[in-house]
Parts: sequence; structure tokens; C-alpha cells
Amino acid sequence: MSQSGAVTAGNTGEAFALTRQLLATKTPRFTGEHGVEVHSLVSSDHVPLYLFAAKSLARHWPEVTPVVHDDGTLTARDTDRLRRQVPDVRIIGRAEADRRVAQKLAGHPTLAAVRQGNVRILQLVDYFLLSEAPLVVSMDSDVVFLSRPRALVDWAAAARGERPAFLYSPEFGWEPQGVHWIADHLPGTPYVPYMCCGFAAVDTAAFFDADFLEETLKALPREIAFAPRYVTQMSYSLLGGRLGDGGARDLGEPYRSGRLEWLPAIDDRVICHYFASHERSTTFDNLTEEGPLLARAIGGGPAA
Repeated sequence: MSQSGAVTAGNTGEAFALTRQLLATKTPRFTGEHGVEVHSLVSSDHVPLYLFAAKSLARHWPEVTPVVHDDGTLTARDTDRLRRQVPDVRIIGRAEADRRVAQKLAGHPTLAAVRQGNVRILQLVDYFLLSEAPLVVSMDSDVVFLSRPRALVDWAAAARGERPAFLYSPEFGWEPQGVHWIADHLPGTPYVPYMCCGFAAVDTAAFFDADFLEETLKALPREIAFAPRYVTQMSYSLLGGRLGDGGARDLGEPYRSGRLEWLPAIDDRVICHYFASHERSTTFDNLTEEGPLLARAIGGGPAA
């Protein structure tokens, strides 16, 4: 049930109408010509939300390759729907990912153990260990594109050494939870303080360091390293902190994370990361409460 009230015939009808619009919206073909993969960890419940994300991405940046990571809940029906609706998507099944990543992390037992017990860290480890392109965008399934990401297009076109290794969505207005352990348990360690790992752009070779993560996680108390939430955000923040100001950059207000009603009204907003799981239980809640935004994202009109 939505926090705004009980399920009604009205909001059920709106959700069904929006879903029909989503499924009827033709996805432009992804070409992959920019050498960028856009990786998302997707659950069975969030398949419809991911389709809004992918179709909005295709409208505004079709020169990338979308990659879906199964969180372990995707069914055969889910994967068939993903392939029908987003023909160019590459789907990495959970069993395949577990097998391949176990081989790659054979010398990193702590990181491997954290991954085994924390599905969220697939958004870090698997995105970069299983990517087939040098540049990766991490995109949560509850992100939609509202305009062309010119900053990222330029970033992808720049020569290596002339582009930051880590561009991230800023998260302001509250303290990001993933960094709150760092000051007490890793004093003096540089980190990126106000960032959301739900949307970031990475040069994998310069950013991802399994050895660093292994040593960092080993140094933390077990209740933190193996905590079910926020370890992924903390790890992104620490990896970004190692790069210094020139290597890690905030993408600015057009890419800021938060629900649209929380953010300043600007003409050039590129993404909206609407936090589907924050005080909402189901995809239905998001279809009813974010309907205008989701319709706008796939070309159905302005957000209210």
C-alpha cells in the first residue's frame, strides 16, 4: 500500500495505464559506440522500474550498452521481458556472476565473503569485474533520464588522462549513510563525503582496486564490513577519495540524487534518482506516486 493511502480503483487504473504506456513505448536501439556500459542491479520486483530507466536512457544516450545484473530473483519471464523490451541489453545471471567473480576474487577472501552475504555490493564488485568496456556507469533501477547527459558524453569522448576517473551524483540535504563509519574507524583516510553510488561514471582501470577493498574491509570491525546496508556506498566513497580532487568530481545539480519534489526546479536536469525504496514498499507505490515523472521520462509529457 502506498504511504499516501489505500489502493483505490483510481490509482490502480493510473498504474495500469502507465504500465501499458511503458510496454508500448519503442526503445531506440543502443549502439555501444561510445565505449560505455551502463550497469544496473535489478530485482524481479523492480523490472518495470528498470524498463523506465532503460527506455529513458535510450531516448537520451543510445550510444551506450545497457547491462543488467540479476540480484538472484529474476525469473525466466523477467529476462524474456527485459530482452523483448530492451533488445540490446546484456543480462548477467546470478549463477554465472557468482562463478566468474569467485574466480576473480580467489586472492581476496574478505571481499569475496562480503559479496557472498551482501547482494548490494554486486553494484560495485560485479559491475567492474564483469564489464566488457573500459568505462562504466553505475545506474540504479530507480533512475530516469530527462535530457541528454552532455557532461558524460564529453567525458566518454575525452582521452584517458584528460578525464576524471570518477564522476558521481551529489547527495545533499542529509548525511549520506555510507560514509558515517569512516571518521571513527578509518581516521585520516580520504573519502568523497556527499555522493550517491546510485549514479556514477567510472574509468574502471583507474578507479576499481580489489586489493584496496580487501585491506580496507579487513581493517573494519566485522559488524561494519558485513553490514547489510551502506557498505557499497562507503566503498565507492573510499575508492573515490584515493583519486584526489582531480580524479573524482561531482556532476553537479543536474545529476543530483533525490525525488523531483525535493530538488530545485532547473531547466537542465539530466537525471532523477527518485529513491524507490525510501518509505515505499512496492513498485506499485512508485508507479502511482512517481507517475508524472515516469511518463515524462519515456516521452509521455512533463512531470508535475
